[in-house]
Amino acid sequence: MLLALGVSAALIVWMRRLRAAVHGLLACGLALIVGGALGNMIDRLTLGRVVDFVHLHWGHHYFPAFNVADSAITVGAVALLLDAWLETRAARRGRA
Repeated sequence: MLLALGVSAALIVWMRRLRAAVHGLLACGLALIVGGALGNMIDRLTLGRVVDFVHLHWGHHYFPAFNVADSAITVGAVALLLDAWLETRAARRGRA
């Protein structure tokens, strides 16, 4: 719990230092990660566990169960990767 709170606090400080007009994708990704982490932490505090409720399958293939908080963390991480990739491309174009 302390780790989730500490990391969330650090990410919130990072977000507050960003200019949303320039780093909108990065801020969105960080917000999703913080929201998902805090959502899972609230589940752990109130229920003693994280409730996974979305279970998908296709034919005989079953995907791991997940919840909305897990989805937010995953989408946030993808947004961070996309932002880093776009920043790298922009920097390369600036050097060319």
